[in-house]
Amino acid sequence: MREYVAKVATTIKISITAVFFCVCITDTAAVAAAVTGSIQRCISVVVPSLFAMMIVSSLIVRSGMTALLPEWVGRLGKLLFGMEKGEFSIFLFSMVAGYPVGMKMLFEECTSGKITPKRTELLSGLCFGAGPAFVYGCIARQLFHSVVAGKLILLSSVSANIIIAFIMSVPLRKVADSKSHSIRRVSISADMLTDCVLHSGRAMADICIMITGFSVLTNFLVSTGAIAAAVEIPAKLLCLDKSCVEAGVAALIDITNVEGLPRGELLLLPFISGAVSFGGLCVLFQLSALNAGKLSLRPLVITRTAAAFLSSWICRILLPFFIKDEAVEAAVILAGEYGSERTVPSAMLILMTVMLIWEFGDKTVESSAYST
Repeated sequence: MREYVAKVATTIKISITAVFFCVCITDTAAVAAAVTGSIQRCISVVVPSLFAMMIVSSLIVRSGMTALLPEWVGRLGKLLFGMEKGEFSIFLFSMVAGYPVGMKMLFEECTSGKITPKRTELLSGLCFGAGPAFVYGCIARQLFHSVVAGKLILLSSVSANIIIAFIMSVPLRKVADSKSHSIRRVSISADMLTDCVLHSGRAMADICIMITGFSVLTNFLVSTGAIAAAVEIPAKLLCLDKSCVEAGVAALIDITNVEGLPRGELLLLPFISGAVSFGGLCVLFQLSALNAGKLSLRPLVITRTAAAFLSSWICRILLPFFIKDEAVEAAVILAGEYGSERTVPSAMLILMTVMLIWEFGDKTVESSAYST
């Protein structure tokens, strides 16, 4: 029976790949538009909101600054969430740093032996957050032209994370904490900073490539009518506009597609808050790429799904209080207004990072091999 199921699954995968290939070679204009749009999002949204945080987070972990929290804060994290001081500092930082940052910090601690793999898997679902730069830049400013919407999404997401962390403290207390409580010395050098920039640049390249790939995948699902067929019945049952539901599904596939949702629709905020807390399939694949597939994503998926429903529920409760005195115009915000002012600096930043990787990449690899 298992062999038959495996063969059917393999046949389905091959068939989907074949259809995907045919769409790519027959509908080249749509594929090109999808790639162009994803690159624009990477340059105008992803790089400005994530790259600096990736460098800073890597520097914090490698320098040992995760242990600099006061002892009373560490004891509070242990008491409330079952986290050691270093883990608690990553938890606090990652909720406002951007999706991949928490996993990147945890994986670096795991590879150095300071956190066990099991604890890393449990913590990966908690050390997770979109970050203010993405929420305000890509959602609040573009969809609602309102800071209040961004505040509501962040408050709902962070509140959901804290509540889930309380629940997850039970399994965390049952798992050994490895060396996360050991004394660490803080050390920062020019070589360390350069190495952090190099590794963060490579990580950003992986993230942007993943976003581009998922953009083409979304285009494939739209072109074949798969999304339209999947949302037809739910849209009728919920009395929602079909195009709005399709945009919501696209956002769940890749959260940067949230810009496709109708502008100025405040009633969509609970859904958007839930989608932001979940992160989308693209983010999950990004996290898998960051840990090289060495960690199980099952705890993360379960945790983020629960956080998504909780965040949506919290947002729905708080929504009347936040929009009571808020006047939001449902005007279309031009894409050029949003992206043009960031495109050139981001492009220059990417160019300089590539030059730095080209210049020092081999030396960094050689020194790492020598040190090991």
